Amino acid sequence: MQSLGRYKLSLSPHQPQEIEPNEIEESLQFSDLAEEPRVYDGYVPENFNLVFIDGVRRTECLAYVRDEETGESFEGAFLSLGAGALRIEYGRLNLLRESLILHRVERLFFHKGGILMDELLGFRPYPVEGELSVEINRYMKEELEARLALQIQKEVKDSLVICDGTLSYKLRKTPFLGLVKSMKKLYMDRSYLPLLYILKPGQRSPIVKVHHQQEQEEKEKVDKYTWYVKLTEHEGLQGLVRVEVFKRDFEEVKRLANISAGVLPLFASQSFQDRRSPQNLLPIGRLEKFLRLHLGPYRIIRRQIESFFYA
Repeated sequence: MQSLGRYKLSLSPHQPQEIEPNEIEESLQFSDLAEEPRVYDGYVPENFNLVFIDGVRRTECLAYVRDEETGESFEGAFLSLGAGALRIEYGRLNLLRESLILHRVERLFFHKGGILMDELLGFRPYPVEGELSVEINRYMKEELEARLALQIQKEVKDSLVICDGTLSYKLRKTPFLGLVKSMKKLYMDRSYLPLLYILKPGQRSPIVKVHHQQEQEEKEKVDKYTWYVKLTEHEGLQGLVRVEVFKRDFEEVKRLANISAGVLPLFASQSFQDRRSPQNLLPIGRLEKFLRLHLGPYRIIRRQIESFFYA
């Protein structure tokens, strides 16, 4: 246990489990199809650039904080977080050092309660009120990845920008696309489900208008459009991803939908390349690998934390 003024910190004896990057998809508020209910073919532009934005996290240690004045105890977690943007110019060799636009690594100590602490071992204290895992995922999406995406917005205005996961409401004024790899909910009436079963690689479903999904979007009355893209020849719903964009001119939405349907299958991964294939696209997997390497060596970081507590 380590004493820091009125607070005492202790490490959890349990090995930390990775906090799952759960997608926040609370709502099924779709109004209906925005197009005729049929299959739509995508297309591949002659020359195009894509930018992929993603983030990774690693839990270094779990901890507890005790306020000696009030007797209250709080959960805490030391986390290393990374986010980056990778540009791909189709049809040429894209070396990582040339393609990486920007990357950022942060180290934070997330903890419950409104206590005030100083930086600890290079980890910036970050107090949260809600459940720790939910707040960590929110920080990754809203603060780290969205902030990085907005920072490079001017640099990538001629590129198709793909953000891994649902789009942060902070990107509501951008034409960026969100790529949702897991199908937890169906964003269309079940009567249209047969359309998804007959999709071929390079094809998409009709576009669906979706009302605000998250609490912040509801406050700002923000709507999205979404559609499904088939990546591979897998049968049924296998090999499908859901793509979304914030509400804008519908002709522009259709253009983005058709390009995404044609382009995304070109980057689908195989099982020998990624256990999350085919939905974890190859550039996203490469970006994740780079970011994880730059989080630093886990064993050394954990040993430093343990040495501080038990020295």
